[in-house]
Amino acid sequence: VLPMDSLEFDKLPGLVANVVDKYGTIDVLVNNAGRAQRSLIKDTELAVDKAIMELNYFGYVALTKAVLPHMVNKSNGTILAVSSITGKMGVSAQAGYVASKHATQGFFHSLRSELFSHGINVCIICPGPVDSRIGFHSFTDTVNKAYNQKSLGVGLEQSAERYAELAVVSLAAKLPESWISIQPYLLSTYVAQYLPVIKHSVIGSAAEQSRIKRFERNECLY
Repeated sequence: VLPMDSLEFDKLPGLVANVVDKYGTIDVLVNNAGRAQRSLIKDTELAVDKAIMELNYFGYVALTKAVLPHMVNKSNGTILAVSSITGKMGVSAQAGYVASKHATQGFFHSLRSELFSHGINVCIICPGPVDSRIGFHSFTDTVNKAYNQKSLGVGLEQSAERYAELAVVSLAAKLPESWISIQPYLLSTYVAQYLPVIKHSVIGSAAEQSRIKRFERNECLY
């Protein structure tokens, strides 16, 4: 295991060279670093939005660009970007995080188009809520203050083991994009993708208003 800081962009090419020297090749790149967010736009410092984009988006871009010359030279490889179902819609109380995932979607879909003729696969996985400590480490309205609590109630998150199993299946199948989540979040993603007018109508707005009120009461978001 080679230690790496995703925010030290200038060091990434050297780290990639070290891996190639030690193992001979890089077959799969998994972009999975990131932090979530729990705060309302009106209360959030701009520095928080910048910090989220630096890690969640530019961290992926920088590491991918560091690995890309190696994969292009050998005309083979798979690049995986772990996004989120929030990259398919708008969600209150985490706008900066959502924006970073929308940016991730756009970049890696574009990258797939450019790498098609080079024999390199680009896969995007969009997980829903997963049972982990990501909520505890989430950004809040100021850069140096973490959320320090879970966002969802018991039974409202997919187990990390089940998510990992399905993610490996998606990667092995080289699916361009996969959505991995339990209900009702998966249904909400389909509605946002295929029935956006309904998602952004009074029905969808009412659901988001309820979510905002729960956040303001410091309750679970779902």
